[in-house]
Parts: sequence; C-alpha cells; structure tokens
Amino acid sequence: MTDNEKKVSERDRKRRRKYRLTISILMVLLLVTLFIVQCQLSNLKSEMLAEREAMLDSISAYDNHRLDSLKHYMDSLEALRADSLQRYNDSIANIEPPKELSPEEKARLDSIAKRRQEIRDSLAREKKALEDSLKLARKAFADSVARADSLRKADSIAYANRDSIPPEATVVPPEGRYYEPIQLKVKCDEYKCKTFYSVGDTNHIEELTKAVEYNKTGDVYYLAEDSAGNRSPWQKVHYDMASDNVCGKNAYPVPVNGKTVCVDAYEYPNQADAVVKDMVSHDQAKALCEQAGKRLCRFDEWTAACKGKDGFRYSYGSTYKPSKCNTNTSKARRAGRKEQCRSWYGMYDMNGNLWEWTDTPAKDVSNRFLVAGGAWDTQNQSQCTDSKYSFYPQNQYAFVGFRCCADAK
Repeated sequence: MTDNEKKVSERDRKRRRKYRLTISILMVLLLVTLFIVQCQLSNLKSEMLAEREAMLDSISAYDNHRLDSLKHYMDSLEALRADSLQRYNDSIANIEPPKELSPEEKARLDSIAKRRQEIRDSLAREKKALEDSLKLARKAFADSVARADSLRKADSIAYANRDSIPPEATVVPPEGRYYEPIQLKVKCDEYKCKTFYSVGDTNHIEELTKAVEYNKTGDVYYLAEDSAGNRSPWQKVHYDMASDNVCGKNAYPVPVNGKTVCVDAYEYPNQADAVVKDMVSHDQAKALCEQAGKRLCRFDEWTAACKGKDGFRYSYGSTYKPSKCNTNTSKARRAGRKEQCRSWYGMYDMNGNLWEWTDTPAKDVSNRFLVAGGAWDTQNQSQCTDSKYSFYPQNQYAFVGFRCCADAK
C-alpha cells in the first residue's frame, strides 16, 4: 500500500470515528431531551390534577356558600318586611282622621292604602321567588345525592345479578379420626360469606359465625352462601372421635397388613409448625429416628398412612386439588401449615412439601431406597403411591426429608 493510500485510509477511519461520535452525541442529547420532556409532562399532569381538585373543591364551596347566602338573605328580608310593616301600621294607627274628610284627604288616604298593598304584594312576590330559588337549590343538591346513591345501588345490584357462581366451602379440620375434641368451622373463598352446618343430616341447619367444639362420631354437612345469595351444594364429612391412641404425642395408629404401626403426624422433627428437616442422607434419617426411639418408616407403612381407610389416591381424596397440599410452590413449608393436607389417620404433608425417605430398598436398582409423597413442586405427581428411587442414599437433598414410625406396643 502506497503512502497516499495509507493517508486516504487514515482519513477515512478518522471520518468514520467522527461520524460515530457525532451519532452517539446526538443519541445522548435525544435521550436527555426525551427525559426532560417526560419530566415536564409529569409535572404538567400533576399540576392539572391539582387544579382539577382545587376547582372541584371551589365549586363545592361556592354551592354551599350560595345556599347559605340565600337562606340568610331570605331571613333578613323577612325580618325587614315584618319590621317595616309594623312601623307602617304604627304610624297609620297614630293618625286620627277627622270625622268628615275632604275629597283631597280621602284621595290621599286611598293612595296610602294602595301603596301599602303594593308594598305587601311586592314583598310577598320577592319572598316567594327567594323560597322557590332556595327550594330549587336544595332539590338540585338532593337530586345529586340521590343520583349518586342510585348509581352505587345500581352497580351493586348489577354486580349481584352478574354473580351466579356459588362460593366454594371447605370445612376445618378435614374429616378423619381424632382423639380430642375439635374446633369445627367452615371457610368460604369469597368476601362477606355466610357459612352453615348441620349434624347428622341437612335438617338441623345452623349458621356458623365462629368455631364450635365438636366431639361426636358421625356425619357433618356444611355449605356457604355469598353476598349475592348463591349457595354452594351441601357437602358431607365424617368424623371418627376415638380414644384408643396408643402411640403417644404426635403419632397415631395405622393398620398395616394385620398389625398396628405408630406413624408420626408430621415430617421430622414431628412438631406442628416446625421447620421440616431436609439435607439429610438415608443413613442420617435412620439414625435420627433411632435417637427418638423409633425407626424409619417402610414404604408400605407410609402408603397405608397416606391412603387412609378408603384407599385414596391423595391423603384428602382421589382427585388432585392444588390448594390442599404444598405441591405447586417454590419451597417447603412448616409442618402442618396446610391444614387440609391431612390423611384419615392424622398424618400431615404426606403429599408434597418434601419427598420422604423410606426404609424399603428399590427392587430394580441396587443400593437405593424408595422415597414417597413428592415435593413442593411435583403437583399431581404427589400421590400416596408415587415413589422415586433415583436419589443416591448417601447424598443430601434440599427436597428430601423423612418421618418416623414405630411398632405399636
């Protein structure tokens, strides 16, 4: 490349750099200008809104002042009229006309009487005009208030007419076996909802305004009614109030293959509202259960406690319901926080929350153990019979926990 070509190439590069620099400066200036315009528009909008509020306040104050002024003016005019008439009557009463009046005096008295009547008529017309004006102002104000009330009522009625969907009612605690009296209440998924229940059948309906103590084996029916009058259908739950808990605190008996096994009510550490234990290997889980005088649950024991006496697919029934258990969130919850996620025998969080180690080896894969129940994000794949054995037993996982069992004494 010759020297001339090099110089031309260098000039081209400088020209391109200068062009790019100019474009960059123009873009920065444009962005700054847009920002300033946006700020000015925001300020202008705020000022316009403030002026509008001030104007509305001024109009309201002016209307109120006008009504007060009309009333005061009418009252003062009435007082002036009464005073003027009284003084005029007094002055006329003091006149003692002669027994015989001349035509001129009679004409003068007639003129005075006529003028007096004209004044009365004029005052009466002015008073009526002021009263009519005040009535119109009051009526306009009352009509304005009535229209506002009518619109609010119409909106409320229209909303109520549009709402034809019945509310969803749930009973707390869920049906199952209990060993102590329960506090029975019905929850509704809508605002301003009434709830009702009936014991044994639907013929003894009572409104539930607060929780009631219940300690009777049998059926309970319940429903909810929203503010638009829509009622949910009657639903039935069955409670079995027992007194044969041989398992101690926070553990309940479960029949498994002809024997009784005590299964913990909560994931380890088996305490209501406790932070559940994760990041634990299979051997560590076994050791912690042994320290508590128990053992790690076997898979058949775990599934029996989850399915309940009716053999449900989930602890609460055979149809998946996302709101019942912690199966579609991003982390584990404290033990028992999902009060509807309870099996018939009294075990919480057996669907979702944490996968749980069991002491049953996998059949097709050596040195691995079945885990049950699913985790917080496994959704409908959190059934009582769902198992997964791809976790290495020596590893610790943030989504795997466990619960303990023991043979009933």
